[in-house]
Amino acid sequence: MSSFESLYRETEINVREAIRRFSELKSKYESARRENEKLRAEVAELRGQLDETEEKLKLVELTSTIIDREDKTRLKRQINDWVREIDSSIKLLSEE
Repeated sequence: MSSFESLYRETEINVREAIRRFSELKSKYESARRENEKLRAEVAELRGQLDETEEKLKLVELTSTIIDREDKTRLKRQINDWVREIDSSIKLLSEE
């Protein structure tokens, strides 16, 4: 009977350890799931900003044909700023 009791105790210890590990993993899973949701929301927001910036760029490109030379220089700087902003947004999206 002694070997049965020791086998029972060992099994009980193993079951308790499995339950403890399961609880840990469940907690980590929930944390990762929440982080994933947060990151997906951020990506959606960044995509919206990127779309908005691309629309602004299209408007600038359309109006650039009727702007004089001095304004074109200023506009080119603005476009470069927007392109940098788009590149930054793309970089953030690619880190997903």
